[in-house]
Amino acid sequence: MKTNNNYTQMQKSQYSSGTSNHEEHNDNPNYWNILLSDLKDKNKWEGKKALDFACGKGRNVTNMLSLCNWERVDGIDISEGNINYCKSQYSSWPYQPSNWYCNNGTDVSDLKSNEYDFIMSTIALQHIPVYDIRKSLITDLLRTLKPGGLFSFQMGYGEGMSDSHNRLRSPYFANEWDAQGTNSVHDVRIQNKEEVINDLKEIGFTNISTEVREPYSDEGHPKWIYIKGYKP
Repeated sequence: MKTNNNYTQMQKSQYSSGTSNHEEHNDNPNYWNILLSDLKDKNKWEGKKALDFACGKGRNVTNMLSLCNWERVDGIDISEGNINYCKSQYSSWPYQPSNWYCNNGTDVSDLKSNEYDFIMSTIALQHIPVYDIRKSLITDLLRTLKPGGLFSFQMGYGEGMSDSHNRLRSPYFANEWDAQGTNSVHDVRIQNKEEVINDLKEIGFTNISTEVREPYSDEGHPKWIYIKGYKP
């Protein structure tokens, strides 16, 4: 997929200088009890590798490093500002060094195949209302997982396409290439669990599970859906 499409150019521009680290989301119990629940079994991840897709300024990488004794936890993000920040902030940490990658916005081609045991993503994929881009990214993330590896992520969920601020919300399979904004300005919303379950099966994931919960610090979606899938 070409990276010079209208949506990716817009998104790259809007995120270029960086984002917040969204520390407030650490107070969301579902973040720990659903999204990262598999990390409670620390022995399972001893010496393994993890990745945060859309890592921002490193909040999730920090959290994962605090939970398990990984070989390495890497981060990838579309924002050059965020990646430069992480490279600077984490260079002197007393942990095994993390690798930081600036994502081209359409795939994760800089990452090795069969590299990661665990990949997470939160408050990110729901901000991409272009189905073809999301499918390209998720398909490529599957490539980077080791056999048996787990992908755990979160998106917006609920009926209807409007919110209290009249921001744009698009169906799961829409391709809004000309969206004029990102990061809540124009989101995607899953309206039926089967949409994402069947899509992940087609991409190649197995043992897919979902849990729907109240959103956290988010007026843009009535619910959040937490999704997990494994690489065969």
